[in-house]
Amino acid sequence: AIGGGASSLTFAAWNPSGSERPRFAVPGRSARPAPYRLSHSEGASGLRESRGPAFALCFGAALSPAFVVAGRRAERRRRSALQAAKGRPRGGRPDGRPRQGPSGSSRDSQDEVQDMLRELRALQQSPEEDEAQEAEEAEATVGEEEDDAGSGVDTRFLERSGQVCVLGVPNSGKSSLINELVGVKVSIVSPKPQTTRQRVLGLALLSPRPDSPPTTQAVFVDTAGIMQLSRDPPETGGQYKRKVKRAFNLNKLHKAMVKTAWKASRHVDATFWVLDAAKCHEYGDFMPEVATLDGVPIGPTVREGWWLHPELEEELGFLRRIKKMKRHVHVVLNKMDILEEAEVDTAEFVITMRERLMEDLGTDEEGVPLLENLWPTSVLCNPGSLLPIRKWLCENLPIQAPCFPVAAVSDMPARVVASEVTREKLFGVLRDELPYVTAVINEVWREKEDGTLVLGQKVLVQTDNQERIVRGCLRKITEEAEQEISQSVNFGRPVQLHFAIKVEPRWQDNAAYYNDLQGLLQGNPSLIYPV
Repeated sequence: AIGGGASSLTFAAWNPSGSERPRFAVPGRSARPAPYRLSHSEGASGLRESRGPAFALCFGAALSPAFVVAGRRAERRRRSALQAAKGRPRGGRPDGRPRQGPSGSSRDSQDEVQDMLRELRALQQSPEEDEAQEAEEAEATVGEEEDDAGSGVDTRFLERSGQVCVLGVPNSGKSSLINELVGVKVSIVSPKPQTTRQRVLGLALLSPRPDSPPTTQAVFVDTAGIMQLSRDPPETGGQYKRKVKRAFNLNKLHKAMVKTAWKASRHVDATFWVLDAAKCHEYGDFMPEVATLDGVPIGPTVREGWWLHPELEEELGFLRRIKKMKRHVHVVLNKMDILEEAEVDTAEFVITMRERLMEDLGTDEEGVPLLENLWPTSVLCNPGSLLPIRKWLCENLPIQAPCFPVAAVSDMPARVVASEVTREKLFGVLRDELPYVTAVINEVWREKEDGTLVLGQKVLVQTDNQERIVRGCLRKITEEAEQEISQSVNFGRPVQLHFAIKVEPRWQDNAAYYNDLQGLLQGNPSLIYPV
């Protein structure tokens, strides 16, 4: 039981020996003196355990911190040091009179309580100390602003922050889009599909105009390409419908990649669908909606006939999934430079794509179209085409504080960055199915005293023949991989790569590998900062 106002003091007794009858010592009443040490408690939860009895002191609004009284010997040592500092004789009172014996126990108790109250009030900061502390905090804030100015980024106007999930079929340009928006390379890229296997966060500071300071922190979620996992043939298409041969066979690894991609799209502020404009122009409008004979419609209406070409099977499956989920999307029509080189009327094509997507995606329960925006872009050849995307994000993401430190660019663990760099280099030299049956896992991470980073990476393949091919390719890419890992995770210091190739025929169906893709960045990610 703890109580009392600003002018009164109450002791709540606690007996560690288990006695149910507490003892109280209240000022003004005869009781056993208790000259215990007064110490500050970091929490306000109550008493701190000790070998002897302990008492909790609680004051009113005048003294806000919680204090704990514990330890006779510690109190004597503290009082001796305090009296020595003030020039008082040991064992004496402030006025120099000696202490009374047992007959004056009540007066001793009252005097000691008054001493305690004076010491506690002295612990409170004076107005001058408060002003000094505020001045120090102001100087620290100015120092932080000067640091931001020295880094070349003015973060004073940041007012918006939000997550944007970037989805799309393999090899549509999702990772290239995120790397361009972030400003540095945070996700590996290659001309081959399914280069990205796990979720990658790219942290970008965006401004509505090129010559203005950033106002928004956009958190881009890069995902693996959405594949059509069903092996059943499409329900329409006629006798000329043919299946496209994949560069890789579907397995549990690819199923985990697709599952992770859709899972990453939950609880985000915006969803971007990256479409390959060149692919849509070449294979779109494959079948008319209704068959005609001499201008007269015959037969039933072909559902989603514009997307029924075999090369657009992945896009059609993605469209149907979005339509079923009633998910609002923003379409990024990428690779428009290919159409410009082919002298295609890009303005007419963009209008056609907008009308087609508006019709095929449909509306939500309230009748609002699921297609919100369509941006024609060319990420690699015309980065300026991304300006409408930056402007929209700066105007529509939620008004809130930055979700991550403003200097960070990604949250991928350093060990994963190192293994992904090596896999990217292997993707550049391997052919046919070899890139898709190869995995790189970082097993050894050791730093020497001179700053050299020694990495031991395990490379998984499925056959002995693949092991011989990969072994020869590793000799070609080792030096280039070491240089990029040095700049990415070791601050420019040397890196030594060592490889161990392991043959595991069915590693893609091993849960130890594909489950890691789903939970890789859900635990304790680490932030990556540009060098």
